[in-house]
Amino acid sequence: MKNKESLGCNKVCIGLSVLALVASLFAVFFQIRGSRDCMDSKFNEKVKEIVVDVVKQDPQLLMDAMGEGISKKREEAVKQLAVEVGAHKTEIDKQCMKFGKLDSKKTIICFFDPLCKHCVEFQKNMVKLIEANKDVCFKLLPVDVLGDDSRTLARVYISAYQESPKQALKFIKEIISKDNEMDKNGIEAALKNAGCDVKKIEDLALEADKRLAENGKLAEELKLPVVPMIFASVGSQIATVLQTDAEQLLAALEDVAQGNNPSPTTTK
Repeated sequence: MKNKESLGCNKVCIGLSVLALVASLFAVFFQIRGSRDCMDSKFNEKVKEIVVDVVKQDPQLLMDAMGEGISKKREEAVKQLAVEVGAHKTEIDKQCMKFGKLDSKKTIICFFDPLCKHCVEFQKNMVKLIEANKDVCFKLLPVDVLGDDSRTLARVYISAYQESPKQALKFIKEIISKDNEMDKNGIEAALKNAGCDVKKIEDLALEADKRLAENGKLAEELKLPVVPMIFASVGSQIATVLQTDAEQLLAALEDVAQGNNPSPTTTK
């Protein structure tokens, strides 16, 4: 096992060395164009031959090194995003819709578009965990990245919550159970089934627009790359979570509680 690990490390190191040589070669090349006395051209040709020979013998070394660099940058970006969200906790607490165990130390923060397929899956899993009485507080911030239809529905989400958080959760259950009924009639039917006053929801539209704009501004400040963007927070610890599955959300919270950052994975 140790030999395999050493071999893998050696490959990466060699690959990175190849990249360094290529970078040096380009630097030297451009220096030569500016001043012929800077470096012997024969030496540069020799370096080029060595680089080409190494890559020819094992092209995968270069690909592995590049992949390793990309993966590391992605991981650093994910961690930095969690740091930025942590720094904006006060704004998030002020603007979010809260569901579940409101006094829980375990928090899932989610920026979502109500028409996004993965966001709908997240909401379904949120409802599942709430109905299972799990010790989690969900903080939701609707955004309208998918256009006018998203804006209309996100505004209703916010208005319903302003009228009654309890009825807003019922409304969410109605909406996510009827994925194909997102037009005006479908939304009104979902509101009525949730016990919401449609007239009051309409009256709250202007205030909801302001809140939605604030959510969008915050999302832009954080430079959120996609929706849903999910964060697991326990006390002062926070980490980005790229999963929507209920069990994975709970596992992410446990990892954060133990001081471990959940590993970034593809949204499912």
